[in-house]
Amino acid sequence: MQIQSIPLFVQVAETIKTRIFNHEYGPGDPIPSAKELENEFKVSNITIRRAMDLLSREDYIVPRRGMRALVAERINDVVEIEITGDFRAWVDMAIGRKLGIVAEIIDRQVIACPKPIREILALDPAEKVERIRRVRKLKENPISYYINYGPSRLFTKLSNREIESKTFIEIYQEVCKLNLKSMEQRVRAASADMDLAGILQVNFGFPLFFVQNVYYSEKGIPMAVTYMYYRSDRYVYTVKRNL
Repeated sequence: MQIQSIPLFVQVAETIKTRIFNHEYGPGDPIPSAKELENEFKVSNITIRRAMDLLSREDYIVPRRGMRALVAERINDVVEIEITGDFRAWVDMAIGRKLGIVAEIIDRQVIACPKPIREILALDPAEKVERIRRVRKLKENPISYYINYGPSRLFTKLSNREIESKTFIEIYQEVCKLNLKSMEQRVRAASADMDLAGILQVNFGFPLFFVQNVYYSEKGIPMAVTYMYYRSDRYVYTVKRNL
């Protein structure tokens, strides 16, 4: 997607966000005035006002009437996920329990299994899967979107409360009485289409992390597939290795 297709006010807002992330504007610091931003970005006052409104709604700045806006004093609400060999630890980090992230079910349906999922799970073409779509929120703001696929004979046992309050590992062990042994994960860059933009409350084209997890039983049988879309401004992947 070419940058020209992104509204100018979004480009300005994202540029200011980057400056905040890079500590060019620190918490409590005033950002340049509207006139200075108009001159720097060579855009209209309306564009700057819309950019400032977006930054204010997302809690990046504190507007002040007749004065320059201040960078908001933000609590560190970025979820840090360490790449580790312990997949239970990875799940605990990803769901952000320590930050108070909550899950909400968008919908759950028994459907004909999509071919890519059927191939991963080695299912018979006639077998149905249950698809569970959830959004995770921090302070009422959506930060990630999950799509879980698993055999309907297992998932239909689950209550909505269990799905919203437990990790998939806990669900399999405590509810389905099955042990998961390992997880295979793939990560790639993605961007928000119209559906994802609406769910995650971002603009079309917003950068995301796409993560695919495949969960395996103790016998090495694939049990479930999860697609995850993480907002790039709310998650960071870290790697720690000994030299």
